[in-house]
Amino acid sequence: MPSLLDTALIAAIVSAAVTALGWYASHWSEKRLESQRRIERIVDVQTALLAEIESNLTRYEEIDLDKHATGMIRRITGKAAGKAFTPFVPRDAPEIIFEAMLTDIHILPTETIDDVVAYYKQEYKLRELVEDLRSTRYQELEQDRKARIYEDYVWQIKTVLVTGEQARGALRNSLGVPLNTQEAGPSLASENL
Repeated sequence: MPSLLDTALIAAIVSAAVTALGWYASHWSEKRLESQRRIERIVDVQTALLAEIESNLTRYEEIDLDKHATGMIRRITGKAAGKAFTPFVPRDAPEIIFEAMLTDIHILPTETIDDVVAYYKQEYKLRELVEDLRSTRYQELEQDRKARIYEDYVWQIKTVLVTGEQARGALRNSLGVPLNTQEAGPSLASENL
């Protein structure tokens, strides 16, 4: 009988050890899979934000902002046929990707979060200024005041370009995507900051 107890005890110990190893292996595999999913989510969020930022920057970089500002200020302050000129400023599309990813922003690396949030904060400030420029209150201002506010609008676009370049660089660096030579230099639109 004692050998039967010894065999049963050994079998129980081996069974417990195998079960414990199975739990450990399952837990380790689950943690590894969870980590891989988290990394994939981080890459997905950063890639989507980078696409939106690059799209926005392309929109602003297409314009020589200094030349545009000079021409608009001249039109605003000039007297064309005795009629006051008020520029039309179109609304920009909302930041769809950033707003959709806002709940996941915490998963990004800290240095990336800082630059991305700074960029979008500037975009939101610009959006608010656009709404002011579209208001009847702006239309009723004297021309010199309109011109100064429009200059501020152009300056805000330049600020968006600067913070956008920083966010683009942070995202590309985090993703391991190199900047190409065209993007590495300052844009024409932001030369006179």
